[in-house]
Amino acid sequence: MTKLPPQEIPELDLREALDSLPSGILISDAQGVIVYCNETQSQIDGLSREWIIGRHVTELYVPSPLNSPILTALRTGQPVFDLFEMYETVHGRVVNSIHTVLPLSKNGRVSGCICLVTPADREPEAGEGSRIARNSILFSNLVGSSPAFRQSIDAALSAADSPSSVLIYGETGSGKELLARQLHDHSHRVNQPYVAINCSAIPSTLLEGMLFGSVKGAFTGAQNSPGLFEQAQGGTIYLDEVDSMPLDLQPKLLRVIQERRVRRVGAMEEKDLDIRIISSFSGEPLEAVQAGRVRADLFYRLGVVIINIPPLRERMTDLPGLISFFINKHTAILKKKTSGLTGEAMLILKHHHWPGNVRELENVIEGALNIIPDNGMIDVSHLPHYFRHLIIASPEPSAPGGAAFQPPRPALATPLPSPSAPLDSIGLFKPGRDEIMATMIAARGSITEAARRLGVSRQRLAYRLKKLGLTKEQFAI
Repeated sequence: MTKLPPQEIPELDLREALDSLPSGILISDAQGVIVYCNETQSQIDGLSREWIIGRHVTELYVPSPLNSPILTALRTGQPVFDLFEMYETVHGRVVNSIHTVLPLSKNGRVSGCICLVTPADREPEAGEGSRIARNSILFSNLVGSSPAFRQSIDAALSAADSPSSVLIYGETGSGKELLARQLHDHSHRVNQPYVAINCSAIPSTLLEGMLFGSVKGAFTGAQNSPGLFEQAQGGTIYLDEVDSMPLDLQPKLLRVIQERRVRRVGAMEEKDLDIRIISSFSGEPLEAVQAGRVRADLFYRLGVVIINIPPLRERMTDLPGLISFFINKHTAILKKKTSGLTGEAMLILKHHHWPGNVRELENVIEGALNIIPDNGMIDVSHLPHYFRHLIIASPEPSAPGGAAFQPPRPALATPLPSPSAPLDSIGLFKPGRDEIMATMIAARGSITEAARRLGVSRQRLAYRLKKLGLTKEQFAI
């Protein structure tokens, strides 16, 4: 092959070439500010290139900066290959996509990155390899960007390497044990034992022996056996749901925590302990103390550092990032491909109350992935039956393949209140939860409009929303 002289090499218009690609392309500088966006990406996001260029990634997309593929590549200097990501633009468009991010370097330092975004319904090219390959750098086990959640995580990271006891409280399924494990993994004890016990799951007759150990003959069937405190020597012990521990055992636990010494049941001698103690309550700690379920002195010993994990319904902006995380996790386990969620399925997930919190969401995603066809999308029919009473989606079609979803306006699943609707104790209309949710959906999150439809004052509806743990942001579609 004859090599052309340099002056005869045709001049290439790189921008025109990038615009012709079927994948979206974003190029950022080292700080995460977008310096280039091709036409395909503009169409995927439904945002003009003029509006995108010059803005930081966090001004364009909803997911947490900690989980942004672009910011992760900039922070670590490592590429990200074929990662499924469901993200939401600041204008509310939800996109199911596959991301590949390549860091750019200059003089040995990361100077920016180039991000290729492919709608998740596109079939892979020959030789492209697995569509949903995983990159372990991208996701920590703590996904979220909402202010309350980030405040909790920041507090945890600050206290991670402290010897002080940490008390975590939050509803069941909100991620207390996950946070406890992260505290251990970010401490100097990371290579030492991590021992966890659910205090509510063990019969009270067995709990003392399990915690403190026993000597042979101390009680029927007892053997010389170290307890969990001894097994955690040098590391961390996590006591889950201490507010369910029997009251008669709490003084013994308090003594171990105070003196850092443990005596096996039936033994005479004590053993010194070098351990970090992390505990959790399933509800408000002070309520447990005031109700007499937990001794005040034990609470003060356990709660040197107190961290609250908000329930999922109070951090719904984290929903897309959590869904992406669980899809990546379980498609890897199940060895199955998916193109993400349909718009109708996402709409229902956004308006569910999530009483089981993040654990419930993970189960929903895992269950749906088990029954969808390979490379299919999670639709309403794949969700548990108890979701389907929430919303009847309008017949307006979603975008082809679900690659870019603009939420359709939902129809009411529950009729508006009638003159015979229930009254509260002072004779005023008292709408039920389903009725309020349906009306808030129809009003697109406007409390004023929903109050008008329900025939109550705005103040009264705002009070009812607060009592039900609902926020207007959940319904702003």
